[in-house]
Amino acid sequence: MGSNLTIEKLDQIDQYLKGLLSETDHLAFEKLIIEDQELQTEVMIQKQLFEINGLPTVELPLNTINEKEVLHYKQQLQSKDIIDLSTKIREIGQNHIQQKSKARQNYFKYYIAASIAIVFGTFLFFNSNSSLENYYTDNVNWEELPSFIDKGQPENDFTNGELLFKKGEYIKAIESFSKIDSTYELYPYSLMYIGASYDQLNENDKAIEAFDLLSKLTSFQESSRGYWYKMLIYLKQNNKEKALEMKNIILKNSENFNYNKTKNLEL
Repeated sequence: MGSNLTIEKLDQIDQYLKGLLSETDHLAFEKLIIEDQELQTEVMIQKQLFEINGLPTVELPLNTINEKEVLHYKQQLQSKDIIDLSTKIREIGQNHIQQKSKARQNYFKYYIAASIAIVFGTFLFFNSNSSLENYYTDNVNWEELPSFIDKGQPENDFTNGELLFKKGEYIKAIESFSKIDSTYELYPYSLMYIGASYDQLNENDKAIEAFDLLSKLTSFQESSRGYWYKMLIYLKQNNKEKALEMKNIILKNSENFNYNKTKNLEL
């Protein structure tokens, strides 16, 4: 069923989160939260608004808690703009509560309007960031890195590093690739694997450093891979400004790696 959010329902959420409902009403409202996804979402949002303003709340029923969703609300609602807006809402509410002629009805009118603004802004921000992360997820594929294991190369630091990378032993792979001299013909490819390994370890800044070195090897025919890989990491970090910077560099030359893919990314 839909929660059909009203002033009365918002008041009930407020009383529930503050622990002011009777035991019977508390249990009945928790049953509604479990059954109604829309109400559950609104309760979680209001709970986070309470918490960022230092107001204690009751614990939600365990089977309503989606940890990933809660973390998302916490991260987005704790941004400075949202906190400032939330503080303003509370001030407006308190001012109107103090005005006897308008009392709670006016408070909740402002509460509803502000809640809509917060939710709208939060999801707008979240969807924007999600789209960048999706670009990363949709385009990253380290399995496509050039392989030299089956190309007659003798066993050395590179082939050992590649084998370790394919086994998911990324720290050891980095150690092996890092031994490769910059004069060796496979050095640029070692930078690709080092950057990819750091990406897998979620050490994004180190991944960018490796790919930056790659992009500066202008004598290497595929140095533009460095720009593409850096763009992927910036997308992963939700760094739109830097990702756009890499996109613009790639689009300066149609011969650059993944030029067409880059052209189709609407950042």
